[in-house]
Amino acid sequence: MTKWVTGRPPSEVGWEGATSIQVNPMIEAVSPNQIERIVTRILPGAQVRDAAPLGARSLLVTLNDRQIVLRLPAGVDRWAGEALRTEALALRALQAEIDLPLPSVVGEAAASGDDPPALALSYLAGTPLSEIITAIDEESRFAIGQALARVMARVHSYLASYYGQLRAEALPTPAEQPAMLAADVAYLRERVAAAAADAVAQGSLTAEQSEWLQGRLASWITTTGRPACLVHGDLHPRRIIVRRRERDWRLVGVVGWGFAQTWRPAWDHATLHLNFADPDYFGLRTGYGVAYDETTDRRYDQVREFALLTYRLVLLLERERADLALAIADQLDQVHTPPVIATPNEPIHGVQSNE
Repeated sequence: MTKWVTGRPPSEVGWEGATSIQVNPMIEAVSPNQIERIVTRILPGAQVRDAAPLGARSLLVTLNDRQIVLRLPAGVDRWAGEALRTEALALRALQAEIDLPLPSVVGEAAASGDDPPALALSYLAGTPLSEIITAIDEESRFAIGQALARVMARVHSYLASYYGQLRAEALPTPAEQPAMLAADVAYLRERVAAAAADAVAQGSLTAEQSEWLQGRLASWITTTGRPACLVHGDLHPRRIIVRRRERDWRLVGVVGWGFAQTWRPAWDHATLHLNFADPDYFGLRTGYGVAYDETTDRRYDQVREFALLTYRLVLLLERERADLALAIADQLDQVHTPPVIATPNEPIHGVQSNE
């Protein structure tokens, strides 16, 4: 018999379970019978013992033999697509990376009658970093940042022949892809144009400011010639799962892949710097930058200010901070970008780069 728990699980939580997140009304509306039907369609014969909210759009479901996470719909992102589909595709693309702290796909259930669609994932027990950061010592914060950087460098080694939404028929792979001259610039300019148009429509940019901003960007950016790579899309403290082991804290999960897409590593770097801007995450940001830069000698893929500026501009525009995007555009002349030099795909500091 399913027991519906309206509070948080009494043990360690995990996933997007920050207490400040508003629970998706769909989670509260899903009945025990619906949960049982969804689980049965994914895992025939499974018996549901318990279910509890786990973050904004997830349920932690306890079966007789294990716990799984049911992810419920979260809408459609203009660039990443429908969240459930995107998350499933990203994790399936990475399913061979069994040593990375990522959830695995247990199964999917399409909408049926009154039952919403759902994605079942393995459960990574731990605590969201956002809930425990103040209890973690500075050395462990730095180490967590280093571990996250190494995970993301592996993720970024998965390449694709296109930019944008993940395609089921052409998932990113570690195999080398041919050069894509100017594709990265074209995609970035497309996103800036769309976000600037939205800002003009909302009144936060004038048409003249939009034209000036796009012109500044067009005159400054240079193509890397590189193919797109898989990115998480929205690294955030609540999507980083940690657990205490002996005297320190360890990274045990990177979750919430509903914004995954194919772009460049700098997109993940920029979102991390914005979402982890609180001073409590200074050590983590430092550890991330140091460790990531050791995985590649391509400076435009490293965590460097000149490489992040244009991506930060896009991010701020899309988050409706046109004022800050204009300030970044005004600073571009003060940043000197080094020559873009393609480098061979060889191990750098012991980490194989497939980009």
